[in-house]
Order: sequence, then C-alpha cells, then structure tokens
Amino acid sequence: MKKPLTLIKDGVLNGLGYSMAVSAAHLAYGIVLIMATNMPPLTWFAFRSYLLEVPIGAVLGLLLCPLLLLPRGKWAHAAGLTVAWCAMEYSVTIDPNTIALWTAPSVIGLVLYAAGVWLNARKPGAGPVGGVALVGVILAVPLLRTAMVGGLATVDTSERPAAPAGAPDVVFVVLDTVRAKSMSAYGYERPTSPNFDAFAAEGALFTKAQAPATWSLPAHASLFTGHFPSSHNTHLEHRFLDDRLPTIAEAFQQEGYQTLAFTANTHISDSFGLTRGFDWTDQAWITGAGGRGFTFIYRLVDAMGYAAEDKGGGQVAKNVQDWMAKRGADDGPAFVFINFLEAHFPFHQLPDEFLWKFTEHSETELREASEVAFGAMFGRALTDEELHEIHSPIIDMYDSGVLYSDHLFGEVLKAYDGAGRLDDTIIVVLGDHGEMTGEHGGHGHAIGMYQENLHVPLAIRWPKGIEPGTTVDRVVSTAGVYPTLMELIGSEPLGPTQAKSLVSEIEGTATGPDWALSEHFEEDMLLRRYGDDVVDAMDPLITPRGRHRAFRLGDWKLVQTTARDTYLFDLDTDPAEERVLPGTHEEAQRLADELDLLAMGIAVPPLDADLEGGEIPELDPAAMEQLRALGYIE
Repeated sequence: MKKPLTLIKDGVLNGLGYSMAVSAAHLAYGIVLIMATNMPPLTWFAFRSYLLEVPIGAVLGLLLCPLLLLPRGKWAHAAGLTVAWCAMEYSVTIDPNTIALWTAPSVIGLVLYAAGVWLNARKPGAGPVGGVALVGVILAVPLLRTAMVGGLATVDTSERPAAPAGAPDVVFVVLDTVRAKSMSAYGYERPTSPNFDAFAAEGALFTKAQAPATWSLPAHASLFTGHFPSSHNTHLEHRFLDDRLPTIAEAFQQEGYQTLAFTANTHISDSFGLTRGFDWTDQAWITGAGGRGFTFIYRLVDAMGYAAEDKGGGQVAKNVQDWMAKRGADDGPAFVFINFLEAHFPFHQLPDEFLWKFTEHSETELREASEVAFGAMFGRALTDEELHEIHSPIIDMYDSGVLYSDHLFGEVLKAYDGAGRLDDTIIVVLGDHGEMTGEHGGHGHAIGMYQENLHVPLAIRWPKGIEPGTTVDRVVSTAGVYPTLMELIGSEPLGPTQAKSLVSEIEGTATGPDWALSEHFEEDMLLRRYGDDVVDAMDPLITPRGRHRAFRLGDWKLVQTTARDTYLFDLDTDPAEERVLPGTHEEAQRLADELDLLAMGIAVPPLDADLEGGEIPELDPAAMEQLRALGYIE
C-alpha cells in the first residue's frame, strides 16, 4: 500500500495532468470559436483562462486520491476526475439539454491525459512537455492567422489636410444592446436613462429611430458606411467589412480630424474591418471582460461569487477621461467613437450599485437567470416554465445594464464639460440594436425582427446648430447618422450613402415618406445547433433560417423573407406586434411596391442575392428620379 504522502503526491500530480488536458480541450474549442467567428486573437484572456483552470485539477486529484488504491488505480482516479469535471461543467453549463456541451471537454481531456501517460511511460517527462507544447501551439494558431492576414497599415497623417478653423469635435456614442422600449425618455416607467433624458432635452430626440440590423457587427458596419447590410455585406454570412465602401472615420480623416475609437466590444477591431480610418483604438476588449460567459472557468468563478465588475465599460470611460485630460487647448478637432457594452449579456456582470438597483432577487437567482438567457441566445430551447422563471430577473438586470450604460455616457459628458468643450462638440448617442427579453418567446438579439430589437434610442446635441427640445417623430434609420454628422460639419460623405442625412428631419423641413430598412442574414451555427425540427416550430420572425428584410414606412412595417413569406404590422394600433395582418391586405402590396422601387433607386440587392460577387449594385437613374418625386430621397 502506498504511503499517505506518496498517495497525496500522486493524486495531485495526476489531477494536474488531467486538468492540463481538459483545459487544453477548452482552450482549443475557444480558439476554434474565435477563428470561426472572425474574432481577434484574445490570447491573454485565453491563456489566463487556462491558468485559472489547471489548479482545479490539483484539488480534485487530492480529494479523489483514495481511488489510486483500487486495482488499476491510476485509471480509476482518471475516471473519477472525468466524472467530477463533468459535474462541474453541468453545474454552470449554458444548456444542460445539450449533453455534448458539458461532457465533451472532459472526455477529450481524458483522451489527451491517456496520451500523456503513454508518452511519459516511454520517456519520463515527455507527457508534461507535450502538454505545454500543445497549449503553445493552440495559442499560436490565431496569432499566426492574424500575422498572415496582416493588421491595419500605419496611419500616415503627413498628407492630411488641416481642419477648418473652429471645426467642432464630434463624439459618436453607441449604447450597445440598448432598446428604446427600456429607456425613460421613451416612456418607460423605471428611471433607466437620466443622463440620456437630460441630454436629449438639450438637443434633438428621435422617437422612431430604427436599427439597420439586429446585432453589433452589421449594425456598426451600417453606422460606419451609411449602407444597409445587404450592401456593405457584413453580417452573419460574411463577417468582415471590406474596403469597397469608405467609412465615417476615413471621411473625418479627410476633413483633418484626429480619429479615435474607445470600446470593449471585440467587433470593433481590425479583425472585422471596423477600425478602418481610425488613427488609434484603445482595444479595451483585449481583457476579454465581455466574453467571460463563453468560458467554463469564468462561469465557475462567477458562481463562486467572484463575478467581474463589468464588461469593460468602466475602463472605456476612464480611457476617454485620460485622453481628454491630456489634450491641449489648441489641439485640433477629434472624431471620437465610443461603445459601451454594459446592457449586453451576461446581464449579471454589473457593478453592485447598479445590479441591485431594480431587483430583490438573490444573487444566485440573477446569475442563474442570466446563464439561462445566455444559453437561449445560442440555441438553448426554453420551456414555458423556464421562460416564466427568468422573466422578472432578466428584465431587472437588463434595466440595470441600461442604467449603467447611461451612467458611463454621463461620465463622457462630464469629461467634455470639464475640459470646456461640451458646447462646442457635436454629440450623437444611440443604440446599435435592441434586445428581446421574452417578448414573442424570444431572448437575445442576433435573431428576431421585432421592434424590441429594431426600435432604438437616438439623440443628437449641438448647441450651435440644433435647437434644444427638438423632437423628431418621423421614422429614421440610424444608418443616416454618418451623412448627418458630415452635413453638420459642412461636408459630405466619401461617396453616396443609402441612408439619408437626418438634418432636414431635425430642422423640420423633411417631406415625403419616412422610412427605414433593417436586415438579418442566416445564422448557420444556430441552424446546426437547433436542428430542423426545432427551427420548423419557431416563430418565423425569430428563426435563424433564411434572410429577413423589414421595411418600415411610417407606422406600417412589412417583413419579407427568402422563404417568400410576408408579415405586415400596423405599429400605430398594434405597437406590440401581436397581430400579423394578412398578405392580401392592401397595405402589404403598397409597401412591397414601394420597397421594390426604393431598392432599385438606392441599389439595395435582392434579399436572396449571391454574396460571392461582392459588387456594389449600380443605382437605377429612373428609379432615383421617381424616388425624388415621391420624396424618399433629396
């Protein structure tokens, strides 16, 4: 029989060996996910996750060391480790119904552990060395891919023209995942947006702003180009903004502006093409704070009461404040883009003073509801009981996230006010898309063409050019912010945009129809995850299958799909979209005809167009003239 110290030593070492193997499996899966979705190489975050996970094996190995006394004790011990690890995975999984999700890493870890034991038996020390080498290779793969693709070229400012004398600073703030429905400025009963409310009262508030897409990547690509997803071709089926269209940052560079981006959202990175035109980005996303919910170890850490303070928003605000503090009084104008991710899932990842603002639910209830909603976003089918149980906690946490986002926006305003620049700065703040919190049975935002995802807040303040207390009650697209900002500084975009400037809306001189387009493309990963049977039974406006295009014309909304189905809503009498009007309704045909004309005139490709060509469709001159006559475009 082994001596106690020897037993303990063997248990700890075997546990470490197994945890190195299963952690490598987690690491490899994470890297594959990062590469499949085009994410930037979060190498430090991934390695830190690995380092946090490995010591768990030592503890489990020690607790299970009596198994080493059994016949073939090493393998009994390894089997015990596998069962224990599966149990831990199950306790914090985002979907207990998908068995492979919480068992596969442990089983793969067992296979890798066995390979390490085999290597070690042939050459002592080869197992641990091989394990370390495997981790190094896994971590190196995304770095090598990035090196091969190449980052952005060094920005050359030597030929940049000087900005006009007195040119204002411009600040573009995105409150990520914030919907209009949950903001007090739009009639919500909770005081979730005091800073936005006060800000909007000093400028122009848009009551019917529509997002061009349902999630960050295509929405930001539209904000940055003034084009809709089918035109800029950046969405679920093609996750990169190529250089066919100039960006708002490039336009401001041409006007002599310094251009900077502050964000903890990984989509605003070189990997997705969204940083083109920025002189500098703070890369606050590199810590991975917004992606903790994707990793087993951080879900486990959160369950132990060590949740992160936020999703990086505090650091982003501090970075803005630090930069402002260093600016000289004579420094030229700057175009600053800021994204706050704090209303995004995981919903419980908020500072305590905000997390508990609107709720009396326990910490455990909030965390578990957050994880269930997180799973629903990525393919977990919820029962009616689960939907009921999480509804109240999710609403409470989401509202807290909106409030915290609003607080951080307030910190930006304070930084500009403290520097004496606030009233000389054009500031726009908006939601890139919204969020579904159980409406129509949906959770999340990547899919879902309902107004919870599409109706977003929008306000613009500039005392020198916008009358305080202005309210715009016409439908507008947030894709029009790019041409709007260029017009406000006395310039124009670098090339035509599909969305029109909102200046005439602000001035009250806009005529003709008020309209907006929103588009969603097929989500292949969710299709595979759900399976055909589940997808067939889903709400057709909350399905990952096919493409969707929503056309809002005044208070009428028409949704078309590549399945040739149409869905008509009267948002005036049915703002909750509870009644789908028949396709034979006279308004359905009118909107379809108007949309066809609009698509020809502003070069919107057919919804089922092939993506391979990547060419920007040409404008139809005859349709353009007709659109001008009807008042769609100026």
